[in-house]
Amino acid sequence: MPSPGAAPLFANHQGWGALANELRVHILKELDATDLLSCSKVARAFKTLVDKTPSLRYRLLLYAAGMRDGQPAGGSSVLKRLTLLEEYENTWKTGNIPIRQQPSRGHHKHGGLIVTLDCDQSQLDVLRPASFFSGVPERAWHADLSNLLEQGGPDLDPGFGRAYAVDLAQDLLVLMVLPEVDPELEESAFPECHVLSLSGDGETHPLAARRDVYNGSNLGFSSPQADVEIVGDLIGCTVLGMDLCMSVYNWKTGLMIWCDSEWDEDMGEMEYHTRCHILDPTHVLKVSKYDLIVHRVAEEGKLIDGEIVCNLAMPALADGFEASYCASHIQRPPEMSDCSPHFECDPSLTVLVVEYDISRKSSLQRDNTKLIAVIPISTILARAHASLTTPKISWEDWGALGARLVLMPSRTSYSEHINVFGSRVTISVPRPSQQGMADVVVLDVREGVVHAEGSRSATECEGISILVLDRFTKEVTPVFKNPVEAKMPYRMRLQLAL
Repeated sequence: MPSPGAAPLFANHQGWGALANELRVHILKELDATDLLSCSKVARAFKTLVDKTPSLRYRLLLYAAGMRDGQPAGGSSVLKRLTLLEEYENTWKTGNIPIRQQPSRGHHKHGGLIVTLDCDQSQLDVLRPASFFSGVPERAWHADLSNLLEQGGPDLDPGFGRAYAVDLAQDLLVLMVLPEVDPELEESAFPECHVLSLSGDGETHPLAARRDVYNGSNLGFSSPQADVEIVGDLIGCTVLGMDLCMSVYNWKTGLMIWCDSEWDEDMGEMEYHTRCHILDPTHVLKVSKYDLIVHRVAEEGKLIDGEIVCNLAMPALADGFEASYCASHIQRPPEMSDCSPHFECDPSLTVLVVEYDISRKSSLQRDNTKLIAVIPISTILARAHASLTTPKISWEDWGALGARLVLMPSRTSYSEHINVFGSRVTISVPRPSQQGMADVVVLDVREGVVHAEGSRSATECEGISILVLDRFTKEVTPVFKNPVEAKMPYRMRLQLAL
């Protein structure tokens, strides 16, 4: 029987009006979320039908929340998932977004996981905390690295640099060790990157072509640093030592499919130069001092190190200002192969976050502006796949509608912490006068998102001076040469964390 709200539109007993509600719902289920949303806006009768049908409402709310259904057939009811998803979305409206404390020193966060190397350096612990609302249980993994040490592997001394990447769905642990060398010995040191099974007690992963991935960076005695990431069959490494070396390997075939390197004559400024991120199986992003350069990776058996697909320019800076690359982050939500979440973050909405320090040239006082660019990976890939006459693309042509800019103006120093998970970004700024307390800005940047009721948008957050605007002008900030637009949809909350 048609619902009362549907009567005015469906009173015509021909065509659509002659169908039973069950058939109408079945037809609407064939639409994607954007088309379903359009239908619900056509007339009140359509909206009533969608609102009164839990399965349709759930699909729309998944789209609004940036989630995807994580429940296989035969799992929890749609009504239960809908209720939990509504509770999650309500946290944005009330400003009561759950904030988990950062782990203590000695712990590392990777893709929502907490990775810890124990005091005697022989066991690596990986903790997946329980997920709010979505039904993901807490679970821990323990990798025994004692076999690695016995087989002549690296001495995992606490003073050595380390980097980790974990892929739970593939049972994959990539461990990079960066040994420092005593300068009096005048020896060279190189990174040691091991492809291991997370559950295999330090054994080589059974699908790996070889145990070690080579990265040619000469570490020297320069307090080396490294970043590692896993995307499917690919491992991306950026190693900063006396030089900087970036590489992408297929860990199942053992082939290097992309590499690049840099040498800095000034020494000490290398960390501001560049790093790489894997965008998808065919594209790698190189973050330069201020621009974003997309390279196409190799075909099977061929190495490509110079083919630039596109160069995405950031907004032009005003005369007298310069930008230095500071840090960048991508964290794809992990695949939950061991459990069945009610719903989960949609990995296709993952964003890249790039931090820049902007300062006046030849200025003795380091009064910096922090520029944070939040860019969906889909924005970058859309440009990479487009047919272009020139690889250089101005901000106005790619970023105005496809990215967000956050400014933290005019401070002598910054101690903020940025954490990324899918399309969600948190910026934590400690309160100097209140030890153990921090202001936390939570951003969700993606197409289709709607500002949560009462959330701050296009305004300045009191106390911590964070600007997120649709249009930056000289009156707002002097760092840009021209007015800069950034209109990618987003929602934001500011709250205090203990």
